[in-house]
Amino acid sequence: MTDGTLVDDTELDEAQVADYLRDTPDFFVRHGALLERLRLPHEQKGSISLVEARLERQRQRIQALEEEITGLMTVAGENERIFRVYVDLFPRLFACSSLSQLERLLARTFQQQLRLSAIMLVIDPRWRPVSSTLSGEQLERLYRERMVSRDIYLGRLGKDEKQRLFGDAMVSSCALVRLGARGEQGLLAFGSVDAGHYGAEKDTLFLSQLADVVSLLLPRLVADEQP
Repeated sequence: MTDGTLVDDTELDEAQVADYLRDTPDFFVRHGALLERLRLPHEQKGSISLVEARLERQRQRIQALEEEITGLMTVAGENERIFRVYVDLFPRLFACSSLSQLERLLARTFQQQLRLSAIMLVIDPRWRPVSSTLSGEQLERLYRERMVSRDIYLGRLGKDEKQRLFGDAMVSSCALVRLGARGEQGLLAFGSVDAGHYGAEKDTLFLSQLADVVSLLLPRLVADEQP
């Protein structure tokens, strides 16, 4: 009854019922017997009471939170492992006396300890005239298509791009990091067989720090390679 007028039950819709129950929190307190009689469909049990449904929802929320915490702990553990690899790597990089030694150390560290499928140090031949896997024109095209206005690219490459950078190595996702104050020295290219390893959400702090260290070392090491 509303304003003295009887309302036909068929005029009620789900939204009105939901609004009424939300605005009348003591409804089931006053109608406890109804609460016990109401049943909801359930995939395994056929039907359950509202009380059981609420308890099950709470259990599901607790389980989801536990899984989220487990996931965060797993990520934290993996980040700590990666951090320790970098901490060990940095002083060894400064001990390198040649460009080839630097390249071997990077390859061994990232392939064996961080399980990457490939890592390439590509020197821009326009910066220093040394042997390079990519020409200056190819590097410029890569910068233009993948790294406009950014120093790091995370994601996938086309078939030809992967072949030029990584050869026959199995690479499904990669990270490309410019070297030098303006990216003029070249780049570091990291490849993973995991298509989701280098996604847009991946943190790039360690990669940036590594690029800074390599950029400091390259002028001396490249100069020693030249006749």
